[in-house]
Amino acid sequence: MSRHVAIIGGGVIGGAWAARFALNGLAVRVFDPAPDAQRRLDTVLADARRALPMLYERELPREGSVTLAGSIEAAVDGALWIQESVPERLELKLATYRTIESVVATDVPIASSTSGFRPSELQRGARCPDRILVAHPFNPVYLLPLVELAGSDETTLARASALLQEIGMYPLQLQRENDA
Repeated sequence: MSRHVAIIGGGVIGGAWAARFALNGLAVRVFDPAPDAQRRLDTVLADARRALPMLYERELPREGSVTLAGSIEAAVDGALWIQESVPERLELKLATYRTIESVVATDVPIASSTSGFRPSELQRGARCPDRILVAHPFNPVYLLPLVELAGSDETTLARASALLQEIGMYPLQLQRENDA
């Protein structure tokens, strides 16, 4: 089984997450319904390919594939990590999680790039709320390795931290939820 991550929302943040994961060897499936999603994704990937290798003192692994999926379901099916980067509208995020949860195993972390919502808000109505966390990156994600982690489940946070460290990130685990 191939290791892949899913990115839901391929804008500035989602595209940069895709680049960070792919340039560190993971296959990436991106879902973004925008008509110009592929062009935007290609632009971010090109920028990241030029910049990211200069930040490492070691050679990067073989680049993972990046594919644009036709649906959320196709992007997340079999994913080991899901990074949600949809617009900052709570109802949109909650609807996105319902779709994701209808497809993925109960132990797959769902991380939000949000800067405006607490994990407890994002977990409302979720089938498995403990697996939903905030992984708020510094921007651009492919250059700045810091990411704030907040969530309610220590096991999920530990798994998130381990995977993010694998792709060269430095997780900063918040001790409690806070606004923005």
